[in-house]
Amino acid sequence: MKIKYEYSKNEVVEIEVDEGLGAVILELDRQEYNVNQKETRRHVLFSALPYEGELLASDFNLEAQFIISFENEKLINCISQLLPKQQELLKKVYFDGISASEIARQEGVNKSSVHKRLQRIIEQLKKSLT
Repeated sequence: MKIKYEYSKNEVVEIEVDEGLGAVILELDRQEYNVNQKETRRHVLFSALPYEGELLASDFNLEAQFIISFENEKLINCISQLLPKQQELLKKVYFDGISASEIARQEGVNKSSVHKRLQRIIEQLKKSLT
């Protein structure tokens, strides 16, 4: 018995097998085909579903996301214009979560001077953002 296999690159291979083994291979191929057919019938396209108002609506607000993204980019640009020491102070306080008193202790300065520097940096950012 000859069994023909066709591959995706238009390659065709024909092999010779005995009748018993050929019957088993053909049965397995038939079962595989049937399983694949059943599986594809279970899938449904979204375009085939009836649209009923909020059923398929999304909470994603593209306009709001764009505005937030634009404002974040603007803020990052303003921060990049700060002096390296100012950027480091902002990073320590707002990203690393280090308190002003801990920063003052590390730098050997008064806590109020760290607060004043932070206030000046924030004022400078506010001016740059407006």
